[in-house]
Amino acid sequence: MSLRRVARTAMPVLLALAVIVPETAAAPRPKPTPPPTPSPTPSPAAPTNLRITATTSASVTLAWDAPKSGSAISYYYISESGFKYFFVDPSQTTFTRTRLSPNVNYSWVVRAVVNGSPSPDSNTVTYKTPPDTTAPPAPTLSAPLYVGPKVIELDWTDSVDETSSAVTYLVNRNGVSTNYGNQSRAVVPLAPSTSYTISITARDNSGNTATSNAISVTTTAADNTSPPSAPPNFMGFEVASCEGWLSWGASTDDVDPPSVIFYQASVNGIPDHYGYGLTSAMIYATQNGTNTYSVFAVDSSGNRSQPSTVDVHNMWLC
Repeated sequence: MSLRRVARTAMPVLLALAVIVPETAAAPRPKPTPPPTPSPTPSPAAPTNLRITATTSASVTLAWDAPKSGSAISYYYISESGFKYFFVDPSQTTFTRTRLSPNVNYSWVVRAVVNGSPSPDSNTVTYKTPPDTTAPPAPTLSAPLYVGPKVIELDWTDSVDETSSAVTYLVNRNGVSTNYGNQSRAVVPLAPSTSYTISITARDNSGNTATSNAISVTTTAADNTSPPSAPPNFMGFEVASCEGWLSWGASTDDVDPPSVIFYQASVNGIPDHYGYGLTSAMIYATQNGTNTYSVFAVDSSGNRSQPSTVDVHNMWLC
């Protein structure tokens, strides 16, 4: 057999072998190594030896020892009776709590915090404040800012109490007392052509009281017949669909200053908001759609101004 014939005979066999012999598989890629899991911040050791170093009827000073080992402290966290909390810089190991209420049991624990991880609680300390039997300082009542036929405008000094956040003031006139809240200024209705002895009593949250000096005044006759001007620049707009927000300028009167002029605001003819010296009010709508708001002024002789009105549209009942 010739070499050419042998080659022609062997060629198909070689091609078949080339088809059926599999290719060598590619080597698998190595899996990436995951980053190391960061170690959690260990909890610091608890502060020790929490103690009370000083007290008054309304304050306590706490002190404690810093943890002996561990990471640098971010801050100290003080828990008071389980519902009030305070934060203290890490450089400090003392804290003074003021304005404690009288006749109340308090407790405190301290924790050290490192990067958000708190320590266990320190030991607990407790303190019961004594009952409050001390009156607030007596206010000083100044000469009246204004005396009209039917009102007097008073001003007095603030009375700051050690345990009460704000004292309440009573205006006493000829033996009758009226609570005027926490403000140290008031416009007080009186009768015309009448003499009064007036004083101010400060009362704290425990009921202790102190009374100011007394002043004597006599109101004038209610003989003025000129009304104040209608409140100017009366404007209104709706907020949250059902609230009517109103504002106006101060009325002028031929006798009274603006601070003692009485204002009454209404919605759809229904009186709603009133007071001395007001220049704004918020009154809810009483009907869907358009609500008509009005305001008028009254001077200390009882003369009433013409009303100012404004319509506020597209309102809804709350």
